Amino acid sequence: MYRLLTALACLCLAPAAMAAGAYPGHSITIVVSSPAGSTPDTGTRAIAQSMARILGQPVVVENRPGANGQIAAQEVLKNPPDGYTILVAAGSTMAINPHIYPHQTVDILKDLAAVGKIYSTDFFLIVRSNSGINSMADLVAKAKQKPGALVAANSGPGSAAQLATEVLKEKTGTDIYQVPFNGSPAAALGVAAGNADMLIETQAVTEPFVASGKVRRLATTGRERNPAYPDIPTMAQAGVAGMEISSWAGIFARTQVPKDRIDRVNAAMNQALTEPDVRKVLQGAGLAPGGGTSAAFQDEWQAQSRLWAEVVARTPGLTNR
Repeated sequence: MYRLLTALACLCLAPAAMAAGAYPGHSITIVVSSPAGSTPDTGTRAIAQSMARILGQPVVVENRPGANGQIAAQEVLKNPPDGYTILVAAGSTMAINPHIYPHQTVDILKDLAAVGKIYSTDFFLIVRSNSGINSMADLVAKAKQKPGALVAANSGPGSAAQLATEVLKEKTGTDIYQVPFNGSPAAALGVAAGNADMLIETQAVTEPFVASGKVRRLATTGRERNPAYPDIPTMAQAGVAGMEISSWAGIFARTQVPKDRIDRVNAAMNQALTEPDVRKVLQGAGLAPGGGTSAAFQDEWQAQSRLWAEVVARTPGLTNR
């Protein structure tokens, strides 16, 4: 009788144990810290359907923008650390904002862990086509000729555009005056309209203005030349070393999520990123498909965070918020 009861108990517990170990056993929610239609949202929706098919469960995308990424992060952290509610956020949210807004409910750098990079995109430095500035050497010379006279547009205080320009100033020993605009498109329009001399922004933002003929690219912040624009030199090739900066978006989870579940999501993301339809959507938006291990992405994120922490600390008006 004892053996029979033991056997029955094992039979009863087996399905529960299997269910507990099977991941995912139901739908996964991806919380995006940017609004619908944003670049991170585009990247997320590009892979979500493929990931759902690969994982065998629905993948639901929810947008929770606002409060410098805190709303989305709080949504993830209020759920159990089981891998069923995960975050997608851009590099600015994950590597810049924690240093500009240190007094927040969520400590992004400690409470979240990297799962995988969805995409990356280089920045380009653009100038007005009729500005007479035809190279980085021209731009640096003009900036040094009249310190503070060269005007750089940016998309707002604490933006990647502002901080990248601060890095440029440091690397070239120039004094460039920065003017914030209401968002990236407005900043690019400011250069095209002659209200600013230069802007460092992503391919997706600058492309329409380059296509119009009103602005031109001088250099890219990528480590290598962009395959879509092989005639545009890197900053290093143009004479400005130490300007390897990229924008990206990735998947993050609570730090307590079991590693095997992080690995499962990472594997599904990597597989999705190999699919032609997914790559077509990303590349059409000027985004280079990401991929790689969660550990490599964690290292990249932390390294960028350290870089931006130093830049934020020496940029007037950004700290102690």
